[in-house]
This record gives sequence, structure tokens and C-alpha cells, in this order.
Amino acid sequence: MPSVAVIIQNYKRPQNIGLVTRNAREALPEAPIFLLDQAADASLRDRNDIAWDEVWYRKADNRGAGARFPIAAAAPFDHYIAIDDDTFLTPPQIAALAERLAAEPDRAHGVWGQRVELEAGRLSFRSDLCNINAALSFLNLAYAFSRAQALGALALAAQLGFPAWPDNDPIDDMLMSCGLVKPPLCHDLGPLAFCPTSTEPGVATWREQDFSRRRREIAAQLIGLGRVAVFSPLVIR
Repeated sequence: MPSVAVIIQNYKRPQNIGLVTRNAREALPEAPIFLLDQAADASLRDRNDIAWDEVWYRKADNRGAGARFPIAAAAPFDHYIAIDDDTFLTPPQIAALAERLAAEPDRAHGVWGQRVELEAGRLSFRSDLCNINAALSFLNLAYAFSRAQALGALALAAQLGFPAWPDNDPIDDMLMSCGLVKPPLCHDLGPLAFCPTSTEPGVATWREQDFSRRRREIAAQLIGLGRVAVFSPLVIR
């Protein structure tokens, strides 16, 4: 059986970490849970809703959400589940993602994402795709992936000309999704729940200036390399 670990990050939503870690522990009782605290202060350690004896805690400077992928590439586990701190997957949903990954480890798996669509030479994104069973271009919010996928993401960053893994750059999920040849799969695992701050300016990363422009720029480069799945805008299947 492949070994599985969970990576959870704290940045601006410490109130959610207890719930996310509890659900991960219930879903995967034997899996190590890495808790990477990238907040500006150390107040997370004051919370009493986290089972501190069940997580591997590390305080670090903020390197963005993408810091989890170099960790996954370096750690000695076969498979990983990573969940954003505004995404409240239930234990059955987390367990189901781990099962999907075990069944098909040569691609990433998730519950939410985007498709790159090309029509008449024009590139566009179809975002917020969820509750479907379909291939996507990029996953967002929750990720089930192999160590090989993480290593592939690091290699892809180098191929794009980055001298090191890009910190604080909103493209980490794009690189991970394209880390192996097969496009990632979205799975319909039932209703999804999110923190109210998931759309709040100043908290939600996707609301930051130039977020979409930067992602379109990298998507174009990935298309040039033939590394991202591009779809027709006519159908979802």
C-alpha cells in the first residue's frame, strides 16, 4: 500500500485549522498531518481546538500556498492530500480523494478547478468547475497527488525558466496540475462547504490584483510547452 500524508497550511484563517485537521485525521487515521504555519504571528499555537499531539507543526516565513509542493517532493511519502484552509471537505470526501489517487496515481485528483478553453485562437478560462466527474486543466482548493506529481511540478517550473520554485506566486496549483502527462480529474463527491472568507478581499488570494493576469500568462506558456490540457468551450464531460 502506498504511504499517505496530509499537508495543511495556515496563513490568514487560523479559526479553520482545527476543523480541517480533525476531518483529515478522521478520514486518514494513520496518515501524518503536516501543519505549516505561515501566518505573520504565532497565535495559531494558542488555539485549543487543534490536537497538537496529532500534527507535525512547523512555523515558517510565508512562501505562499505553493510551499506545500516542495515539501511533498522532499518528504518520503508516496501520496499526499493538501487542503486549502478555506475548504471544508468532510472525512468521507477526503477519504474518497485518497482512494481515487490510489486507483490512478499518475494524475492529480480534486473537487474544484478550471479548464483552459481555446476558440478561434482566443484563450479563456472556465472557472469554478465542481460537482462533475471530468478532466480539467487545473485543480484548485483541494489536491490529491503523488510525490512524482510534486517532483514533476518542480521540474516544470525549471522548464519555464524559474531559477527556484516560485514563492508567493499564484501559479503553484497550475504547475502541480501539469506535473505529469495526464490532466487532473475533478470528482463529484457531493456538496462542498467553504469558509465565508473564501471570497473576502484582503483574505482570499484570488481577489488580489493581477491574480488572473498572472495565471493567464503562465497558462499561455504551458500551452506553448504542450503541458496543459486545452478543451473546447462547447461541452463539459
